Amino acid sequence: MGKTRACLLALSLASLTVIAGLAAYFTGSDAVTNTFGSTTLQIRVVEPSWKQDPTIVPEQRIDKDPYIVNTDKTPAYVFMQVTVPVQEILLEQNSSDAQKGTALTAAPQTVPLFRFLDSDAQAPADDPFSREQQINAGWYPMPGYPTENRNSENETVSLTYLYAWTGSDNPSDDTMAVLYPDQTTGTPLFDQVMLCNAREDGTLPGSTQHIRIEVFGIQTDYLKSPTESESSAADVWQHLSA
Repeated sequence: MGKTRACLLALSLASLTVIAGLAAYFTGSDAVTNTFGSTTLQIRVVEPSWKQDPTIVPEQRIDKDPYIVNTDKTPAYVFMQVTVPVQEILLEQNSSDAQKGTALTAAPQTVPLFRFLDSDAQAPADDPFSREQQINAGWYPMPGYPTENRNSENETVSLTYLYAWTGSDNPSDDTMAVLYPDQTTGTPLFDQVMLCNAREDGTLPGSTQHIRIEVFGIQTDYLKSPTESESSAADVWQHLSA
C-alpha cells in the first residue's frame, strides 16, 4: 500500500444555502379589494446517496448526488453553484501501483482537491491540474466559471462553479428548463466526488475540507417585461443576480 493511502481527510458538507427570487401571487379577494401576497420562492437541495461526514483517502470515490427540488407553488428556473477547496500540494501518479509514491512535480501545485464524477463514473481527465469537472446531462456550465476565491494573502483558496438546469442532453444548449412545483431535476449535477491523489507529507492529513453547494431559483414569468420572459441561462442569471 503506497504512502498516499495513509492520507486521511474528513470531508464534510457545509450548510446548504437556498436563495431565490421573489414571486408574487394571488391569495384572496372579495367584491371590493384584491389582496396579494409575496413570498420567497422555496427550493432545496437533496442528496439521496450522501452519507454525512465521511472520511476519505486519495483517489477514493464518495457518493454525492445533488438534485434541486422545487417545493414552492411557483414554476422556477434553477441554478446550482458548487465551491470546491483548492490547495497548493504535491500530487502522486494515479496509474499503476508501481508508480505510486512518485511525485508528479518537484514543487507543490495549486489544484482542486475534489473532482466531480458523472453517472459513467469514469476517471477524471488525464491532466490532474485541470479545473474542469464532469457533470451529468441536463446541466449547462455557465460561461466565465469557475471563479477564484482568494484569502487576505491573495492566495486562491477555492473555486466556484455555476450550472443551469436545462434538462437537455446537449451540453451546449443554454435554454433553461422549467422546474415545476413538486418537481426534482431529472438528474443530479454529478454522482460522486473523488479526492485528488495528494501525497501524505503535506498539510492535508487530519484536516476537514468542505464542498459548499448553493441553489438559486427565480420565477419563470415576466422576467424581461410585464408581458415577456427569458429562457437563456445567461439572461436568466443576470436577472437573478442583479
